[in-house]
Amino acid sequence: MQIKIYRGTHQIGGCITEIKTATARIIIDMGENLPSSDCSVQQQLEIDGVTKGTPDCNAVLITHYHGDHVGMFENVLPNLPIYMGKVAKQIYSVVQNTLKNKLNKGNPERVNTFREFVVGKPLYFGDIKVTPYTIDHSAFDAYMLLIESEGKRILHTGDFRMHGAKGTKMPAVFEKYCKNIDVLILEGTMLSRADERVISEHELGMQAYNLLCENKYVFALCSSTNIDTIAEFYNAAIKTKKPFIVCEEDFQSEILKIVTQNTISPFYKFDRQKIYSYGHNLHNFMKERGFFFLGRINYVTQKAIEAFPNSLLIYSMWSGYLDKSHPAFDEYKSNFVDSALCNGCRMVHLHTSGHASVEEIKKVCSITSAKTIIPIHSENPDKLNDIRIAGNIVVLQDNQSFIVG
Repeated sequence: MQIKIYRGTHQIGGCITEIKTATARIIIDMGENLPSSDCSVQQQLEIDGVTKGTPDCNAVLITHYHGDHVGMFENVLPNLPIYMGKVAKQIYSVVQNTLKNKLNKGNPERVNTFREFVVGKPLYFGDIKVTPYTIDHSAFDAYMLLIESEGKRILHTGDFRMHGAKGTKMPAVFEKYCKNIDVLILEGTMLSRADERVISEHELGMQAYNLLCENKYVFALCSSTNIDTIAEFYNAAIKTKKPFIVCEEDFQSEILKIVTQNTISPFYKFDRQKIYSYGHNLHNFMKERGFFFLGRINYVTQKAIEAFPNSLLIYSMWSGYLDKSHPAFDEYKSNFVDSALCNGCRMVHLHTSGHASVEEIKKVCSITSAKTIIPIHSENPDKLNDIRIAGNIVVLQDNQSFIVG
């Protein structure tokens, strides 16, 4: 069995991994580069039999709906099947439909043809067996993949963590299904930020609750698909009896409806309190009752902030986007935040990573008893050598192959 990382060995995102035997071949993730990626790293990566030439691949398996893992799906040859989680597919279809309607981009028709994972149900591609298991991540319905063939076990973690809403359950999942791993393909985003304190989503929710108690008017900037954080905000709004408001004509409500319809957990039920779509007609209601406004960096949220000066602004995204010295600096986001501050807003940064802390990485390596560990999705994969884990650490380069012995 051969593992080949086409991209993602020394960068965060843009991940594409191949696992191949003498009779079968699968691709895990088809990600586009993040905006902060080194411009020398090829964006539209071409792969024989997958994105060009004669189809020569059994399937493309997508771990979750973030663009750095699925964004190049349109490059996949039309006859090749693409797999994704059922709810993730629904959410990503909404995202793609919105892109098509608003920007004349996106391809919801292709997304609707994706085949679906079923948790714990094996998929067979020639002599390769793939079993998907739900993983804790900032994307809802995200998966890790257990690949078995030729008497060997490979675990591809996808993006994961243990401090989200499902985080406390993850060690037991690894213990039950993912022990005695021959090769662990391990995401290592936080290896370059080992000293950064990572709070849990529950801690984030408690802090959000306190902020809503102390402030009548609260705006929050958060990814529309970061469901755990949105659920914490929603629950805080219910506890403080604040109206929960989303952008006018936004697809946010549709995404939350999909989550509600596909869960039995009360934590993810977004129908326990009415969700309002913002409009000028709500101003008097908002002034009287106060509010929690789940916004995005767009014109609608900007106008709402202008209508309610001196509000609290919760910035619930990665701080690197606002750091002018960082390669990921986003001028558009920065200008939006600066405008809100000029409008009298007070900003609080309240965010937690969608990725495993160093301690969580160590725990997974220990539980799986992996003989070989291949770090991906990291700017500094060599730092895995610094955290004292058992197993042979193999740092690959893009396009380099590894034979599973």
